[in-house]
Amino acid sequence: MKKIKVNENILALLMFGSIFAGWPYLVATTAFIWAFCEAGKSLQNLTIKVVSVFGALAIITLGWELIVQGVDMTMGGLNRFFNMLVSWGVSADLVTNATRYAFTPINLLVEIFGSILTFLVLLAKLKFIVSILANKGARTIWPFQGFATKIEMFATNKFYEEDKASSKANGNFCPACGTKCADGAQFCPSCGQKM
Repeated sequence: MKKIKVNENILALLMFGSIFAGWPYLVATTAFIWAFCEAGKSLQNLTIKVVSVFGALAIITLGWELIVQGVDMTMGGLNRFFNMLVSWGVSADLVTNATRYAFTPINLLVEIFGSILTFLVLLAKLKFIVSILANKGARTIWPFQGFATKIEMFATNKFYEEDKASSKANGNFCPACGTKCADGAQFCPSCGQKM
């Protein structure tokens, strides 16, 4: 399929706009650029960096949402348990004290940490966007950098290349499919690739 020749500055602006529009637009724009447009290496690298950083931020946010859901479920279960005890004749002060001394501080801590995480995510987004506009590397987006690096390696296929390199170091493996081959084999027994 012949790809469309589009000015790379327009594609970069489209990519930049999709950052603010949200995940669905970011993914759609990236897929459009990679599938249908003739994009140079610098624009491809930009799309990979953008998706990597925003993917890392999404992973961190998703992890926090799971923690909040777990806390909410636990608190709801404990509250129902205390209400059940009250229905059995235990003093209603038990529920009131549990809410005052346990539930309220835990909910407050979750809210504070949620606000801090939201601030860090917004700061990381701002720092990344400014670094892209200033044409500087954005390698210090802590604590999201580890996830961003893994996603970038996966997107650029270096994830598998490192896997294959470690496999080759550990024995005689097919360069095409990675199947372990006998020492001195001239062809892969799985795919027939010449060794």
